[in-house]
Amino acid sequence: MRKLDHILIIDDDQVNSLFSQIILEDADVAETASVCYSVPEALDFLQSASTSHDTVFPDLILLDLIMPGLSGFDFLDRYYQLDYNKTQEAQICAFTSYGNEEHLEKLRKYDVIIGLTPKPLSVLNLQNILSKCTYKYL
Repeated sequence: MRKLDHILIIDDDQVNSLFSQIILEDADVAETASVCYSVPEALDFLQSASTSHDTVFPDLILLDLIMPGLSGFDFLDRYYQLDYNKTQEAQICAFTSYGNEEHLEKLRKYDVIIGLTPKPLSVLNLQNILSKCTYKYL
């Protein structure tokens, strides 16, 4: 199987982010795995990736929904306002400890969302996420 070029983790929990990075590196599913610890940091990162040749725009984003300040839903709204859903091929998997029906209902309006997976990331959850990706990896 072909590796993804870039996976971005957006999660304010540094321990969980490190654990997720280790899972991604051990699974060897991407050339690069990056981490942003807040929505503003992630939006700045994506802005840079969309305008620079130094950073590849992520193929897959693992997005924590519940973060202090701006939430994962705020990120998704801004992502759509910036038209990344139209200009980029990234797919997003919501990543949360607190998944519920209300979250699922809110996520349905975003066509870039390929699922909701619980924290912490596991190899099985990662395989499930990758099976939903509609490009490159499969």
